[in-house]
Amino acid sequence: MHFISEYRRGIFVKYRKGMPLPEMIIKDFRYIFKWIINFLISGFSSRTIFVYPHYPSSGSTLYKVADNLGYNLTNKLYAAKKSDVVVYWEYLTFRNEFDFLEKISDKKVINLHSRDISKVFVDRAFSKVFGYSTFIDPVTYDKPYVKKNDINACHDGEIFLNNVDSPEKGYIYQKLIDNSADENTVIDFRVPVIDGTLDFIYLKYRNKDIRFTNSTEKTILKPIQDVFSGKEIFLINEFCLEIHLEYGELDILRDNDDNKIYIVDVNNTPQGPPANLDKRDAKNATRKIANTFKQKYL
Repeated sequence: MHFISEYRRGIFVKYRKGMPLPEMIIKDFRYIFKWIINFLISGFSSRTIFVYPHYPSSGSTLYKVADNLGYNLTNKLYAAKKSDVVVYWEYLTFRNEFDFLEKISDKKVINLHSRDISKVFVDRAFSKVFGYSTFIDPVTYDKPYVKKNDINACHDGEIFLNNVDSPEKGYIYQKLIDNSADENTVIDFRVPVIDGTLDFIYLKYRNKDIRFTNSTEKTILKPIQDVFSGKEIFLINEFCLEIHLEYGELDILRDNDDNKIYIVDVNNTPQGPPANLDKRDAKNATRKIANTFKQKYL
């Protein structure tokens, strides 16, 4: 029982609360196996990416970056000083566990100052950089609009046609952006960021009736310059600087009515590549992300 008590959150990785002991043991054995492989292919050296405070899921791009580059990934505190790079990885809209990372003075901490990805914060920064906004006043606005939770990744957007007496606390109200690709489909642009935009983006096609869910019918890759102008790419990068996003992804829509782009979401703990992307394209995208991460930070 003493062993179980000591082991409760894992030996090589601090796992999420409530994870069953057998699952933790299996994951730790898998970690040992990967560590040995990485040690051999790197010429008998141990290379580590330290993440804090949470441990990325296997579906995250960072987990795949580490796999692709042959780096170990851990959030155990003993690894912080010996790691090759540190990434602030906290699954919250309003982050608050950055005190420890601020004390690592000799390490570059990626996303150290990316601490707020709420929709209010995102739109405020977007408006400052681009000079226009998605937000509307639902009391007076006379066109269809969208109501969403200010917290990130809720996927609870609703379209409204009528005014309200007063806005509801904790929610934001945005113009309904016409990002339709055809009568039944809308298109979102998912933009990877590693110290600036990469040379490609994902085009995500969704069913218009469930546009605010996380459901994607088809995803394709495109060179970023085929979708955004040079000025738009410059402003997107200025936006990333404004919100201190060094590594992550942006969700961008283009409005068919005014042809302007709107940054509507930011993710500093990205998952991906997106669903329903060709396997070869997914592999190429992951390799590009990994190589760019290595070039910028390792």
